Parts: sequence; structure tokens; C-alpha cells
Amino acid sequence: MKRRILISLLLLFLVPGFSEICMAEPTEFDRPPTKEQMENVRKRIETLRIWKLTKTLDLDEKTSTQLFPLINKYDKKRAELEVSMKEGMKDLRGTLKDKKGEGNLKNIIDKLEQNHKEIQRINDEERTEMKKVLTVEQQAKFIIFQQEFERDIRKIIEEVKERRPERFEKNRPERPSRPERD
Repeated sequence: MKRRILISLLLLFLVPGFSEICMAEPTEFDRPPTKEQMENVRKRIETLRIWKLTKTLDLDEKTSTQLFPLINKYDKKRAELEVSMKEGMKDLRGTLKDKKGEGNLKNIIDKLEQNHKEIQRINDEERTEMKKVLTVEQQAKFIIFQQEFERDIRKIIEEVKERRPERFEKNRPERPSRPERD
């Protein structure tokens, strides 16, 4: 019951942003969403995340003013690395496709591993900082919240992709299906 309410709220809040992307002018169907459209969706997701996190953790004003700048700081660091990881994966695919050699592949793999380690370091640093702000119970709720929120967002994105599959799948390499996580 709780999960249905959460998904309904997520859909109610996010679908207008996703539909803005999906319902572009017919001449724009072949183009990916603009940066502005993606930024609008990202802002809506972040607003919803903050609202739900405040409610889930039952945050008071003092804890909120400590926690949200902390989350934003680490989210920005992770976002920069995720862009680098995405570019690295694109380079890896291109290098494999063009058969540019083992040396190039090794350099790309090394950079991807370095980015992965940096993301892990950032996650560890964030957890250490959060322990100073949240109670143990709030930390546990935060961990559960993060996993469920990310799963729900992925589910919504998949639903949007199913509505306009040709737009999202055009020119993308085929990926194996991933087992659903809990």
C-alpha cells in the first residue's frame, strides 16, 4: 500500500517533467532532450527527493540545514565523476568497435577504475559526514530511502521509455537486461 502511494506521488510529481521531454514537437522526436529539459526534470526529482527525505527521516530544521548542503555537495562531486564515467564508457565502446589497440583500451579502463575508486571514496566520505548529523535510526532510514527512491526513479524512467521507445533506443547499443534489485 505504501509503495503504491509512493509510486503514485512520484508519477504525479515527475510525469509532467518527463512528458515535457516526451511530448516535444513532432519535428523534435529524433533529437535527445535538451539540456534545459533534462535540468528541469533533474530539479523536480531533487525537490521531490528533499521533500520525501525530510518526511521519511522526520528531520527538524537544524538537522535539515546541516544535511541538505552536505547531500548537495557530494551529489555534485558524484555527478561530475558520472559524466566522466559515461564518456569513458563511450570511449571504451568506440575503441573496441574501431579496434584501436590494447594500449588505448588499457588507458580507458585505468581511467574508469580510477573514477570508480573516487566515487567510492566520495561515498565513504559522505557516510562519515552524515554520521555526525543523523542519528543511527535516521542513518538506517536514509540507506533504505536511497535504495527505494533510486529504484522508483528508474522504474518511472523505464515507463517513460516504454511510451516512446524509438526516441530513447535510437542509436544505442543493445544492453543485456538487468535483474530487478530490491
